[in-house]
Parts: sequence; structure tokens; C-alpha cells
Amino acid sequence: MTKNYFEPFGGGVFASGRKTITGGAIEFSIKLENNLAPLFEKAGAKSLYALGKAIDEVGSKTKTQVTRAVAKQAGVKYGAARGVIVSRQALGRGQGEYKIIAHDVTLSLKEFSPKQTAKGVSAAPWGKRSVFPHTFIGPNGHVFAREMVGNQRAGRLPISKLFGPAIPKELVKGETEATFYRVSAKLFDQAVEKWLTRVLEK
Repeated sequence: MTKNYFEPFGGGVFASGRKTITGGAIEFSIKLENNLAPLFEKAGAKSLYALGKAIDEVGSKTKTQVTRAVAKQAGVKYGAARGVIVSRQALGRGQGEYKIIAHDVTLSLKEFSPKQTAKGVSAAPWGKRSVFPHTFIGPNGHVFAREMVGNQRAGRLPISKLFGPAIPKELVKGETEATFYRVSAKLFDQAVEKWLTRVLEK
């Protein structure tokens, strides 16, 4: 992450005109139950299609839970988190893998319930409300701070827009990461059995 100027506000909140966010990825493997082996043998070549359908079903359900978890973890509304998260299905652009992808977006403090106070703007990134001194709510509800010159604030200009959590980074740590593993592991065997049975019934 590139931070212009400096980080005077604490808690990861920073002022920037340019941002470079490097996200992460989560990989996992699951050992299928032995009782599924006969179904794979009977399905033969159809088993690849069944496995792809199972991956996509589990991936879709996991994505919903992960999005809820990352919204809570970052302290942002569910809709804002959902707006920057997309997926690629195993039987589509994922090419055999279900991918949950967060766009390279750092969220403005506007998304964290800002309130103007006499001491500065109060906002709640990461679900923790704090007051950021010498800040103000400007056009379109965004939060701004006046730049520093040495140890002193500059005049009325220039100003910098403030940003908080980056969803790509929040997606691969903490409770969000744990949610991914927990939900996907719980659902996978059942989904595989369901789709193997369906292809055998056709």
C-alpha cells in the first residue's frame, strides 16, 4: 500500500491522492469422505461436471457469508462490501476454481458513518468509532484533512481525502478468513454427493 504524505490519524486511516493496494488469496483443500468414492466411479467422466457444480454451489454460499464477515470486520455496510466483491465460477471464467475477488478499492471514510464534531470527524472504520482531529466533512460526504507543513497544519488548502480499510486486505485475514474455511469445509462433501447423485439420475 502506498501512502502519500504521512499517517497522522492512527488506526490505519490515511490520506492519499494515489493508492496501490495488493490483495491476497486463500487456498484450501478438502479430503472427501470415503463413501463418495463409489459415486465418483459410477459417474465416470460426468464426475468432473458434478464436481464443478458442487464447487460453484459451495463457492456461492461461501461468498455470501464471507461478504457479511468482511463488512462487519471492516465496519462497513454490507452493500458497500458486496459492491467491490465479485466471483468467477469453476464452470465459467474460474476454469475449474471458484474465485472470490475483491476489487482494488480502498474505502473512503464516507462509508463509515462519519459525524462532524467540534474536535473533528467521528467515524467508525473497523467497527471502532474514533475522532480524527482537524478533519471535516466536505463535498459528497467525504472526509478531508488539511495537509501538514512540518509539525503544523497548512492553511485552508491543500486538503487530502481520508481513506480507511481496503476490502482486498480484509478479505484474507481475521474472522473473514476463518469464515471462508469454516463454511466451505462444512458444505463441500454434501454438495459433491448431491451433484454426483444428480448426474447419475440423468
